[in-house]
This record gives sequence, C-alpha cells and structure tokens, in this order.
Amino acid sequence: MFVVQLMFFVLFFQLTSSGSGGHSLWTLSNYISGKTQFPEFTAIVMLDDIQVAYYDTEVDRLMKVGEDGKKTGDWEKDLGLRHEFRTVFHSMRERLSLFRYHFNLTSVGVHVQQRLAGCEVLENGEPVLMMFRDSSNGEDTNSWMYNMTHHTYAGINNEQIQWGTLKQLPYQMVYTEIYLPLCVQLVKNVLEREKRLVMRRVRPRVRFLTKQVLGGAQVTCMATDFYPRHINLTLLRDGRPVDQEELTGGSVLPNGNGLYQVRKTLTVGDEELKNKPSFTCTASHLSLDNRLEVSWTAQFSRSHRISIISAPLGLVVASFLLMLLLWYRKRHRERSEGVSMETTESSQESVAEPMISSDPATQRSAK
Repeated sequence: MFVVQLMFFVLFFQLTSSGSGGHSLWTLSNYISGKTQFPEFTAIVMLDDIQVAYYDTEVDRLMKVGEDGKKTGDWEKDLGLRHEFRTVFHSMRERLSLFRYHFNLTSVGVHVQQRLAGCEVLENGEPVLMMFRDSSNGEDTNSWMYNMTHHTYAGINNEQIQWGTLKQLPYQMVYTEIYLPLCVQLVKNVLEREKRLVMRRVRPRVRFLTKQVLGGAQVTCMATDFYPRHINLTLLRDGRPVDQEELTGGSVLPNGNGLYQVRKTLTVGDEELKNKPSFTCTASHLSLDNRLEVSWTAQFSRSHRISIISAPLGLVVASFLLMLLLWYRKRHRERSEGVSMETTESSQESVAEPMISSDPATQRSAK
C-alpha cells in the first residue's frame, strides 16, 4: 500500500511541478481487489500539495485531515461528496475488471486500480485544466485531459480496453458540463478553509555539507524546511555557476513535516582542492525579499588525504592491538596461576617439616 501511495505522489509532483500561477485540487484514489488489511476503496484530496481530506468505503464519508495528518473532522455535511466518491469507486472497480479480462488476468490475488483526477484554476477562479489518469496493476491504461481549448485522450492498445469514438463524446460532455464546474467550485470552497496553509511562506535554511571521498571531496549545497516547494537553488564555484552536468541531485522532495528540501552535490578532486576554490550556495524563494547566500572555501592539507585511507588502516591496527591485548592478558593469567601453584606447594612443605625433625635434642625432648 505504501508503494502504491508513493507512486501516486511521484506522479502528482511531476504534474504540479511547473505550476500555473493558481491553485489545484486533486483526488488520488485506490481500488484494491483481493484480501488485504486495507479498505477496498480509499481516496485522499490534495489542495495544491497539501492533503486536506480522506475517504474510504468503510467510513463512507469525507473526513478532514489536519496538519499532522490526523483526521480531525467531518466534511461530508459541508461538501456533500459521498455520492461522487461512490461513483468513482464503482467506475474504478468496473475498469479493473475490464483490464483483467483484456489481459486474461484470472489468477486469484491482489489487483490494484489507481486514479489521479482533478483540476487547476487561476487566481481569479477561471479554470485552465481538468484531467484524470488511470493505472491498473502499475501500468498506465488511459488518461483524459481538457485544457479549455481541446480534449486529449490516450488509451492502451489502440483504445481497445476502453472508450471508442462514440463513447468519448458523452464522457467529454459530462466532464465539461458537470465535473469541471464542480471541481472549480470545490477548489474555491476548500481554498477558503485552508488558505492559511497554502498561502504561507516559510524561509529555507541554506547550508553546505562536505564529505571526504577517495580522490577528493563532495560539496553539497542544501536548502531545507521551505514552503511553497518552488525554489531556485544555484551552486557557484569562484563566482561562476557550476554546470548542471557536474551536479547530482536537484529534485525537490518532501521533508516529512509539510515542508520541502533540495540538495545539489559536486565532486571536487584533490588537484582542484589544492587551489582552495570558494563555493557559494544561493537560493531564490517566494519567502525571501533577496537571494539567500552561504559561502564556503575549500582547505587542502595532508590530513585531508590521510583521513581517506585511515579508516581501513585504523581498523587493521585496532584489530592487531586487540589481539595483542588478549594475548598479553592470557599470558599474565597463566603466569599468575603458575605462581599461585608454587606458593601453595611451598606452604604445604613448610608445615610438614617440623614433624620430621632430625635434631637429637628435639627427639629426646619428645620422648
């Protein structure tokens, strides 16, 4: 189930990475056929990139989700979406059955149907995009997009599994006349409730991370704990931007607390470190009036190179010293035991000697 949700979030961030200068509302739904510990159908509602609601067939109502991810209230009375989610549930169940029939998947087990659906609107509330995308058992099956000027449909195997030409037209009309206005109104309603979250501005924390590696060092420019997710992070070397081909990373990722992080890493060789280059990490973000800059200057010394090989060498030396210590303690214990035995024997002899005295005077006295 975690993998299913992760796939959905990756797709979601790909679709929303560019942004339209407005807001979006997305529903990420899962239908599971087979015995699992999860509800048969679940759905989460995302306003921009924040989860605001949750629905499943066991609860059968739309639950509000708080900042900490916990369900904090009932939105069913306010938004009245139970019927819409039930419709999506039956539609996805039917689609998975068609997919299994088309590919002759008759084996008993767990099968999963997924759907990403939603819309984007401008700041003034005008719609700019509506789309859905389906996936069955991890494979894209079909998708539909409406961008106010034309409709785009993509199917699988020449659309044999789903819509024909005659079926596309009524679906197009339903989405245009019913679902698009409904989605736009929902964006306005939910945005009014959650404006504080999606309109907030959280400044990034920018810093350098350095790590010694064989033959040089890795220099990482990192920005964490910022919102919204759109940020421009640049790494400069001696005042000039580093080519993207030299960098690794750069993807904006969730930080686990409702905020985001991004890092870019450059590998610098020993020869370059000898010249002590200077690096600057700059960040441009909506929360900043000006660019945020952090600088770091490389320092090269023999200790830099020694520390690279000291780890395996130190392990060998430590193992040798440990073995030597164990051998010394064993020898010391054996010697201690030998001295103790000699002392005991000497003590026994000294006690027995007076009883066998050869002195005649002593013998006479005894008589």
